[in-house]
Amino acid sequence: MAKDRHFAFKKAQVEGFVKKEFQRYFGRGGRISIRKRQRFMERITKKVGKKFGKDILCLIDFTKQGFVSLVSPSHTESTDKGMLFNSFTHPQLAYTSHCVERFSERTDTTDNCIIILDSYLDEALLTYGLHDGYLVCSQGVFAYVIEDDRLIIKTYINFELLSDDQIRKYYTYDMASFLTPDMISEEAAASDIILMDELPSDDPK
Repeated sequence: MAKDRHFAFKKAQVEGFVKKEFQRYFGRGGRISIRKRQRFMERITKKVGKKFGKDILCLIDFTKQGFVSLVSPSHTESTDKGMLFNSFTHPQLAYTSHCVERFSERTDTTDNCIIILDSYLDEALLTYGLHDGYLVCSQGVFAYVIEDDRLIIKTYINFELLSDDQIRKYYTYDMASFLTPDMISEEAAASDIILMDELPSDDPK
């Protein structure tokens, strides 16, 4: 019950803040261009993240009467691993506060980290079972544990920080389908990773 009250209070705080920012930015009338809407959304997302935390989902739909907002903090709970933040889109999945902070630092993200992490997990969950305790996406690697039938994401390390050994370990042939076009080279000499069947044959011709 206390958690529900805290959630409702935080939600009301954010909604009030967004409404005041909207009125301050646009006033009370007039047509709002798409560019102004986009700039407002970028601005408000950063301000909400900085003021209320990096776990706030904030969506806004502009109407003739003003706007309609959908604001939802992530449901949280205190555990022996610290604070856990529930995923918005993946049931039975949560992030540790350590993971959220590391993700924010390593990706220089001050916006809603939870929704961005969720989008990365869309891809990473497809690698479940390939590497015990780790999930891999084209952006980086997640470490996880399973507790009470729930996936707990402990931390995140982005691709640029991986060592050569880690890249060879996690980005094997099974991971080739997750490489983005900008990571693939036509020339073997310009590649950091070469698939075995792409290597030149040792057999004389």
